[in-house]
Amino acid sequence: MATSAATVAAWVDLYRAAWLSNDPDDIRAAFAEDAEYRDGPNSEPWVGHADIVERWLAQQDAPGDTAFEWQPVALEADTAVIRCLTTYPGRVFDNLWVLRFADDGRAREFTDWYIER
Repeated sequence: MATSAATVAAWVDLYRAAWLSNDPDDIRAAFAEDAEYRDGPNSEPWVGHADIVERWLAQQDAPGDTAFEWQPVALEADTAVIRCLTTYPGRVFDNLWVLRFADDGRAREFTDWYIER
């Protein structure tokens, strides 16, 4: 699958919907069934829908608690790198998301590289 700007934008919309709702169906919609999710570059992956949903909900953000901006940095074959700015009350994070997409446009691998300003 060739990753396009449209594919990335559609996926970010899915991810953001899950982030805002914390609804398990929304979370599953963004990830392939056997996806690997890393919440840091050296983290052990959360593998598969059940693990991703469980661990997402264990550290969920309150809906409406964040402001979020993003832009693609690189698109290559099935991979995208996205630069993000996430603002919480009193805290700001710079993120780089590295994604590998499944053929259906869901993430099969996701890694969040982040640092607090």
